[in-house]
Amino acid sequence: MQAWAFWRQTSRHFRQHWGSYVTLVFLTNIVISYCAIPVFGWLTANLLAWQRIPYVSYTNLGNIILKHPLAVIGLLLILMAIMVLVYWQFAFLLLGIRNIRLGRPQGTLAVLRRTVTSLTGASPSTFLFFMGYFLIILPFGSILFSTPLLNKAKIPAFIVSYLMANPLWATVLVLFYALAIYLGIRLIAVLPLMMLDGYHSHAAIRESWRVTQGQFWKYLSRMLLALVMVSLMTGVLYAALYLGQVFFDTTPAALVMATVNLFLMEVLTEFLVCYATIVFMTIVLSSHADHEPTPMMQLQFREPAHTKWRTRALITLGLTVLSAGLVAFNLAYLNGLAVSKPLTIAHRGVDNGNGVQNTIPALIKTSREKPDYVEMDVQETKDHQFVVLHDTNLKALAGLKRQVGDMTLKALTRVTVTENGHQAKVPSFAAYLKTAHAHHQKLLVEIKTNKATTRDLPERFIKQFGPSLLAHHDQVHTLSYRIMTALRQQDPHQFVSYILPYNLTFPYTDANAYTMEATTLNDAFIDQAAKHHQRVYAWDIDDVTLLDQMMFLGVNGIITDNLHDMQVEIKSNTDHPSYANLLLTFMSELSLETQMQ
Repeated sequence: MQAWAFWRQTSRHFRQHWGSYVTLVFLTNIVISYCAIPVFGWLTANLLAWQRIPYVSYTNLGNIILKHPLAVIGLLLILMAIMVLVYWQFAFLLLGIRNIRLGRPQGTLAVLRRTVTSLTGASPSTFLFFMGYFLIILPFGSILFSTPLLNKAKIPAFIVSYLMANPLWATVLVLFYALAIYLGIRLIAVLPLMMLDGYHSHAAIRESWRVTQGQFWKYLSRMLLALVMVSLMTGVLYAALYLGQVFFDTTPAALVMATVNLFLMEVLTEFLVCYATIVFMTIVLSSHADHEPTPMMQLQFREPAHTKWRTRALITLGLTVLSAGLVAFNLAYLNGLAVSKPLTIAHRGVDNGNGVQNTIPALIKTSREKPDYVEMDVQETKDHQFVVLHDTNLKALAGLKRQVGDMTLKALTRVTVTENGHQAKVPSFAAYLKTAHAHHQKLLVEIKTNKATTRDLPERFIKQFGPSLLAHHDQVHTLSYRIMTALRQQDPHQFVSYILPYNLTFPYTDANAYTMEATTLNDAFIDQAAKHHQRVYAWDIDDVTLLDQMMFLGVNGIITDNLHDMQVEIKSNTDHPSYANLLLTFMSELSLETQMQ
């Protein structure tokens, strides 16, 4: 009941002064998204180019640390600058919201000066706590508040899936997040104490712990209710616009109304983003009020001063220009110019469990569904031949405690593997390739490494299979940068993609494409790839919502375990889709922004 009363009061205050709140949050996000992020991206790209570092991933961190100390120093300085800016954003929002609630006794410049004072007075320990709070301690709160600068601080989906599939790791992960939520709530007052009152981090932690004693469920219930209400409002809004467009699609005004509805969707989504941010920041400020419940700390509203006509004119002009840009984009999108038709690539040669991964019977079944490519995995054996397997051991599929790199090709091809209620023999790559070509099925071959991998693997692979791969328009990809570059050097005509599990910064390599894990993939990465005439394949895309998002971003291909469902959705989205379905596709992209992810 207390959480409900708090939410109603906060929503009423937002409704009464929404103009000031939306301006505060929206303009802050504009500065971050269109000024700060491009600058940091440019600095990072030029730093890596100067140090001749083609990419940054966990696979080459050791090499960067050992051989490029100047790059490490530069990247750390950029990281520190990013954290300073995120700190500034959080402090500016806190001070701005409190200033609005007090009737705006201070102008924008005064609030900015106060924010700078908070920055200059912050100790290194304050920033360390701030980084930990957002990157580790408060995963729950980030659903309601985040920033584009921290959007890359995500665990890739494939890692989470792997951990959740293991009972032990799943338990550890659940316990970790439970502890993180508890600590995040108990330390909720730390940031306002440091930013508003100048507390040092240690003193702020002690005071927050004292203030939230016995108050855990109060703050948690406020956040949960806010999350539910924001999700509900978003769902109702999207449902109303979609159902309305379903009706208008039967009338001559279909395109006009689709343009209007899409514009409303964009504007109202941004409004909900601002609302969610204000609600979260108000919850944080309420913990500060519990620290010192004076009239100022209770944040009672006063009627704000009138906005200056120049400010109104600038805001009106900005909104007019923005609206014109949105309308132009919407018309292009609704006419099918902003949605890609990606290639379909069957992950490990199966579709929805129709066989054992990476086996010939599954390949034959899947090829009948006519994917553009079948993705499969190749490893080197003990006798330096090539076998089709994903894991470096046989435990999961064959129940054998044997390493692929310890066995010969002849021994491996005698092994029976079991999955999805099917059984099959492990195939050699030569046999798999021959079968694929016999069924006119193009392959995307992933070259994996194991303990038997030799330095001359790329040379031998190209010599043995290169002509056949070229003749049948097959492609190769690999997680090994060394193998990727060696393949390109051995045969520049081969199409080779480099697999990136994480998008920290755009890589500059000789790869023909990038196979990207979808969690951190964004339109900036895809635009950069297009400028360099490189494709982007997204993995693993197994549900229609994620597929819609990838099509909207403009990916060139999707790697999926659910081939048939993805083919149906792609056809629906590209073969004369209704305007209502285009709205639905756009909703799936905007839904992430609504949740501030």
